[in-house]
Amino acid sequence: MGFLHGILLFGAAAFLIPLIIHLLNKRKVVTVRWGAMHLLHEVIRQRKRKMKIEQLLLLMIRIAIPIVLALCLARPVLTALRSLGLGSSSLVVMLDDSFSMRAPAAQTTLPGGTVLEQARQDVQNILTDLPSGSSAQVILSGGSPRKLMDKATTSLDLVPKQLSDVPSMSGPLAANDAFQAATSALKDAPNAAREVVIISDFQEADWKAIADGAALPALENLSKQEPKPQITFYRVGSDLAENLSIASADVSALVAAESQPIGMRVRIKNHGKRPWQDIPVQLEADGARLRTARVSLAPEGEAMLSFTHAFNKVGDHSLSVRIEGDSFADDNAFHSIVQVRNQLNVLLIDGKPGNEPLSGATDFLDIALEPHTVAAASLKDLIRTKKIDVRKIRNEDLRQQEVIIMADVQRLQGHTQNDIDKFVKEGGGLLIFAGPECDLDWYNREFFRKGEGLYPAAIKGQARADADEPAARILMQRFTHPSALYFNDARAGRLQDAEFRHWFEFVPQGDQTQRIFNLDRNVPLMIEKKYGRGRVIASATTANAEWSNLPLQPFFVPLMQRLTTYLATVGSAPAWQLVGSTIRLPLDKAELGSEFTLRDPTGQTQTLKSVKEGDSVFVQSPAISQPGIYQLQKTGTEKVSLLAFNIDGTESNLKALPVADIQKIAQRHDAAYADTLPSYQALDRTRRHGSELWQPLLIALLMLLFAEVLLQQHIARG
Repeated sequence: MGFLHGILLFGAAAFLIPLIIHLLNKRKVVTVRWGAMHLLHEVIRQRKRKMKIEQLLLLMIRIAIPIVLALCLARPVLTALRSLGLGSSSLVVMLDDSFSMRAPAAQTTLPGGTVLEQARQDVQNILTDLPSGSSAQVILSGGSPRKLMDKATTSLDLVPKQLSDVPSMSGPLAANDAFQAATSALKDAPNAAREVVIISDFQEADWKAIADGAALPALENLSKQEPKPQITFYRVGSDLAENLSIASADVSALVAAESQPIGMRVRIKNHGKRPWQDIPVQLEADGARLRTARVSLAPEGEAMLSFTHAFNKVGDHSLSVRIEGDSFADDNAFHSIVQVRNQLNVLLIDGKPGNEPLSGATDFLDIALEPHTVAAASLKDLIRTKKIDVRKIRNEDLRQQEVIIMADVQRLQGHTQNDIDKFVKEGGGLLIFAGPECDLDWYNREFFRKGEGLYPAAIKGQARADADEPAARILMQRFTHPSALYFNDARAGRLQDAEFRHWFEFVPQGDQTQRIFNLDRNVPLMIEKKYGRGRVIASATTANAEWSNLPLQPFFVPLMQRLTTYLATVGSAPAWQLVGSTIRLPLDKAELGSEFTLRDPTGQTQTLKSVKEGDSVFVQSPAISQPGIYQLQKTGTEKVSLLAFNIDGTESNLKALPVADIQKIAQRHDAAYADTLPSYQALDRTRRHGSELWQPLLIALLMLLFAEVLLQQHIARG
């Protein structure tokens, strides 16, 4: 027996009220002698006995009323009815629909099917065994956990039907977020008996850290709920142990000029124990196969391949790489979009022009952004720069520009600052380099404006490494910013070779800013901020060699070009996105209400309509569930935008967590473990589930009140 609101049981102490009233109302007997009294002694004795019984019965009823009322409010739970088939329960299924669940199921369970199909079948069988009146909810746990239905349902036959319509290409399992969603679902559970079943293939990629002792606070909170839910870890597995995947594919440029060669560096991973020989690797452009290379992979080894290709037509183009050979092909392709442009216009605002070569604040930038033009080479540069002294800038200079780069600018005049502010809000990109001429007070007061201005962060001051100290260097870590992904491979350049003697100390603004690079002094080197429809990137060092040797490094050219092209394309779709995310493209305000056609890789189409949110107009799709190249076309126009979606390869290593480790997690949280449907059904039969008793107690309370009234009237009639 348990109680949902045990503290209300103290209300049962109200039974003392009728008892005390009864005791206080007892009267002392006064004897009056009367001659004929002896004739009535027997009648009085019998009547007195009857009155005592009636009064005692009335007292017991009045004492029972507050006790039953307190029990009713405390909502008692009896834990012995489910074994008799009488107790309904509320079931929450945490169903792993992550990428690895698409692997082939074990041949003994569902030959030819996937692990997720096996899991869906088991969910249907579990729901069939629930008693009448039970409710169910499903939390889809891959990627961003979400509820299958808006609320729990007692129409259990609807759940398998809805599950069959849910795509299964989500990202890695987010265990803690999924348990939070399950906890939220249980708060609305209509039955006191509560069950949570975690159905997953328990990949090491998702669960290893938890098995090693990592905290899982959401599960701890779930297990502390009252009444305590019965938690079961249910494993569905695959026999597949060997798998090849494309671990990454980095494109050398986000935007390219016509006929400019584009490089794609591909990393192929063998996640199994067997070697692979002569695996074909195919390069495709705009859906057509261009060439095939072959690689061999050692057990748990990887290989790198590089391809180049040039597009000779302006517009969006797809570039894909694909491998063949293994039985799990979902992670065997990678897709990217390359924008081919005539040119990209960049305005360089020089805060300290120089009279000598390479002495100005923007001289190195000019060379890095137009290397072929400076070298008088025959190759065409995508970027076209226009350099101007900050003291001579006019509003007309900003027209037709896509990116503005400021270097060592002391301050901006009011009208210029307003023009640049408007430029970024409308989708332009701004890159700001520090320098000794910068007025820190103005930057903080007028440019940063407590987080409301253009500048991404407050400046604490200027820091330096003295001559007898080692210079600061870029902290080497896994870069996640789109402009920095290319430098995760050391062959793109050794970023740690750059030495910094002076730099600004930024004060990052939490969620408002994103760090692109950090120095090894635990301070940011470059940070980014979203501003309107555009982006602003601030560098803590100079664009010339005055504070560092960064411009002298071989990687300075690709770094500046990637930062610039990134800022120039923030208003368009990224080179690729993960499956599970949505398409969301900003539009001009005049395009509000326009219709677009979205075509998926299989040729299926759907119609999207642009909408408005605040001051922004955009077109947005539902979550994408299939990798590949998508086409988005505005109705009535010929322009087609290409979008690429890839799977998250975190779970490409199909190695499952050992059963002992799963059981260890379960035991730590007082949960059960099952790995087959019969074992789960046996477990379900042996443990008891709760059933609330407040309904019959409420009926009993009403009966007591009715009995109290009848008995009181009977006593009054004498």
